[in-house]
Amino acid sequence: MKRILTYISLISLLFIAGCDNNKHTTRSNAPKPIQVGIIIPIEHPAMDEITRGFEETLAANLKQPVEFQVMRAQGDINLQRSMILQLQNKGVDLYAPIATATTEMTAAMIQDRPIVGLAALLPDSTRAHRQLALVDDEITPTQIIQFIHAVYPAKTQLTLVYSNNDKMAPQVDEAVAAGKALGIQVDKRMITALPDLYSIAQSLSPQTQGILVLKDVLVVSGIATLSQTANQKHIPLISADDGSVQNGSGFALGVKEYQIGVEGAKVAVQILQGTPAATIPTVKMTKLSVFINTKALNAQEQDIAAIEKQAAKDHYAVVDVTNEQVGTLK
Repeated sequence: MKRILTYISLISLLFIAGCDNNKHTTRSNAPKPIQVGIIIPIEHPAMDEITRGFEETLAANLKQPVEFQVMRAQGDINLQRSMILQLQNKGVDLYAPIATATTEMTAAMIQDRPIVGLAALLPDSTRAHRQLALVDDEITPTQIIQFIHAVYPAKTQLTLVYSNNDKMAPQVDEAVAAGKALGIQVDKRMITALPDLYSIAQSLSPQTQGILVLKDVLVVSGIATLSQTANQKHIPLISADDGSVQNGSGFALGVKEYQIGVEGAKVAVQILQGTPAATIPTVKMTKLSVFINTKALNAQEQDIAAIEKQAAKDHYAVVDVTNEQVGTLK
C-alpha cells in the first residue's frame, strides 16, 4: 500500500512539474512586444490626433503586440533631447517623432533604429544616410493664399504670424510672394516664444483684414489668443490644420491630422516587416479638406456660405468641426 501511494505521489509531482514547464514554454514562446517611441514636441490637439491615428492603425495592423512610449516635450528643446535619449536607453524598436524639427533632432541622435517622421519633410540627402521615412503633410502657402483670395477677393492686407523656426522662413517668403502676385500685402509678425502672441495680438495693424497661421507648431499651440483678437476685430483667423479650427480658428485648408498618423503607421508596418526605411518613398498627403468652425466664423462675422461655395468649386470636402470633440475626427 505504501509503495502504491509512493508511486501516485511521484506521478503527481511529475504531472505538476510538466504543467509548470508547459506554462514556462508558453510564456517564453509568446511574442515580445514591439516598442515604439512617439515624441510630441508641444501640446496641441493636432499632435494628439496624429498620435491617435498612428497608435490605432499600427496596433490594428501588426500581428504581434506593440507598446507605445509617448514622450511630451512641452515645447522644451532640452527636454525633447533628454526624452530621445531615454527612448534610446530603453532600446525602442522604432521612433515616431512629430514635426520636422523633432524629426531632425531624432535623426541626428539615433543611428541604429528606424525613424518615421510624422508631419515632417527633410532633404533626400538626409534620408539617404539614415533609417528614415517621412510623411509630408505640407500644404503650400501658395495654395492657402489662393484659396483665401478666392473667398475674399476684396482683401488686400493679411497678417501672417509665425515662429522663428528655420522651417518657417521659406514658407513665409512663399506666402509673401503669393500674396504680392494677387495684390495682397502680407504683414509678417514673428514670435520667438509663446507669450509673444499676446503682444502681437494687441498690436495688429488697424488695416489688417485677416490673420493667417501656417503649419507652425509653436503658433498653433497658442491659437486661442489669436482667436480672441480675431473675434474682437471681426476679421477671419485662417489656419492650416483641423486642430486649430477646433480651438478657435475660423477655417483652415489642410489635411486631417488623424490621417497623417494613419499613413505613418502604414509606413511603420512596412519597416517592421523588413523593408528598409530609406527605400520607402516620402508619403505626400494630397487629399485636402476645408475645416470650418461655425461658432468662430459667426464671432468673426464671416460669410460661411462664401467659404463653402469656394470649397465646392475647388472640390474640397467641407468638415464642420464646431461640435466635434478633440480626438474624434478621422
